[in-house]
Amino acid sequence: MDFFDITSKHISKLSENEKKLYNFIIRNMDEVKHLTIRSIASKCYVSPATFIRFLRKIGFSGYSEFIAILKYTDYDPIKNHNPFVVSQEEYRLEYLKNIYETVRVLDHKNIDKIIQYLATNPRIVVMARGLNKSIAHYFEYLFSGIGFEVVFPEDHYFRYMILNQIRDTDLVFFLSYGGEDKKLINDIEKLNIKSKATIISITSANNNSVQNLSHINLYVFADSIEFNGIDMTSRISMISIIEIIAYKYMESIKKNKHENM
Repeated sequence: MDFFDITSKHISKLSENEKKLYNFIIRNMDEVKHLTIRSIASKCYVSPATFIRFLRKIGFSGYSEFIAILKYTDYDPIKNHNPFVVSQEEYRLEYLKNIYETVRVLDHKNIDKIIQYLATNPRIVVMARGLNKSIAHYFEYLFSGIGFEVVFPEDHYFRYMILNQIRDTDLVFFLSYGGEDKKLINDIEKLNIKSKATIISITSANNNSVQNLSHINLYVFADSIEFNGIDMTSRISMISIIEIIAYKYMESIKKNKHENM
């Protein structure tokens, strides 16, 4: 069993503060497994005793077992970069697991905040580069169909123009799996200086620059895949989050109509 196998059945019982501890572990898994209990407790602003109680609540007998399981959860990097060196059956299981974990640990408070922003009928701006452009096109299609004004500046010059025309009421989504795209980071920094627009990012679970510069971050799980020097990491988990936002918004519209009847 790995970290997620052990903790999955306990997540629903966590308090908000405990969920923050859980999210910290997920986002900093590589770092955490090398820390002492005092170090990680300090980074989480809790006492070692509080952190031990938290570990027991999510299914571990103590810190030693927790660290051992985290190290076991560290997948073979060769497997992560090229899933086709393992059986397709094994990769399919990991593929489904990534989608499941993305949806299961989704911060519903952040989703509710986004729905509240959408209720004000803002203009939506989608920023993406590389493979994420395909996801941005789907985002544009989905939310335009719902009735929003959606802008996706696909090329550099269009992005530059839109950045100079951002409204304070805009909802700006940044799609960046790695979260370290220097051009997108530069765009977010400019936005934070020039406007009060709300910035929402969808990135990988690891701590990254795009995530840290955003007002709201939603994170996804996926195995990094590179083939012939080209990023081919699955974006299906990112699509699942976008659809959850869209469907929850549509549900809220139906609910409001029913209540006003």
